Amino acid sequence: MILTKNLIINRISFYFKRNSNLSYTPPRIRLSSKMFLDRTRLLILYLTVNLPLIMVTTASVQPSNDHKIKNKNSTQEISSLIVVDVQNCFISGNLALIDSPAKQEGADVVPIINHLLQTVSFDVIIYTHDWHPTDHISFYQNLNKRRQYLLGDQNKNYSLFDTVTYKGPLVQTEQVLWPLHCIQNTNGAKLHKDLIVESKSNVFHVRKGLNPDVDSYSAFWDNNKQQKTDLDSILRRWNVTHVYVTGLATDYCVAATALDAIDLKYTTYLVEDACRGVSLETIDKKKQEMKQRGITFVQSSQVKALVDGAICNRIYLILMSFSIVVSFLLK
Repeated sequence: MILTKNLIINRISFYFKRNSNLSYTPPRIRLSSKMFLDRTRLLILYLTVNLPLIMVTTASVQPSNDHKIKNKNSTQEISSLIVVDVQNCFISGNLALIDSPAKQEGADVVPIINHLLQTVSFDVIIYTHDWHPTDHISFYQNLNKRRQYLLGDQNKNYSLFDTVTYKGPLVQTEQVLWPLHCIQNTNGAKLHKDLIVESKSNVFHVRKGLNPDVDSYSAFWDNNKQQKTDLDSILRRWNVTHVYVTGLATDYCVAATALDAIDLKYTTYLVEDACRGVSLETIDKKKQEMKQRGITFVQSSQVKALVDGAICNRIYLILMSFSIVVSFLLK
């Protein structure tokens, strides 16, 4: 900048020398201004060199009071890992996936999810829990207590896993008759013992299925869209834009959570190898629905590059803003 300034001054001086009737005295550059510029350059240089390190070591964003989800096309991506229902009941209990038609082992997702937790810098981590009272509408054992609400023949014999339609007591709803599972404060409702669960400010637990009269597959809503959980408000508070859904079971709670996430305008990824399901037929059906609705399917090996790429974009934008400041100061 000093060279440019001197060049301009010399050109002006030369012009005045050629026009003898004019006089011009070159201005002196004050030392204080030069010192200010030098110090500004040093400060900017320091920040430019050290900012990437600062950003990487403090990659997680802080919550905001702005409750608006950032636009899907926003250049700043905030990511959340959603771990759906990796609970004992679905792995070794009454609803163990290995005993379902697909014969998939629910415990297989645990090391995959753990690897994601250990290697990927997610901004927010969510663990969801099926959390049912003993008189829950989904339990086959409670069918006789609810026969007065059955639509159609109330004396018909039903079996486990049949689908019935209840006309009350809240609203009309279709319901699969499941065995007892994930009853509040029981061992079956606990997360699998090998799953990594840390206590940090960006880690949250969301319980669903608490209302005895309506089931809740999705971690966002009950099945009849009557009441939301606090998941959406948590993600909004942290300005989350991208969610990565994992867990159990692909064709029920995982799919329902992913579909609600895309409806709520989150960019949604299903981490395919970090999920297991109940029935190959319904798994395929739900996968087709998710793809049609715009959910992206990825493997766990791809997630780190996606999330870390977003963090690099943040660093790049900040460095670009500094370069603009530099250009302005050095004009």
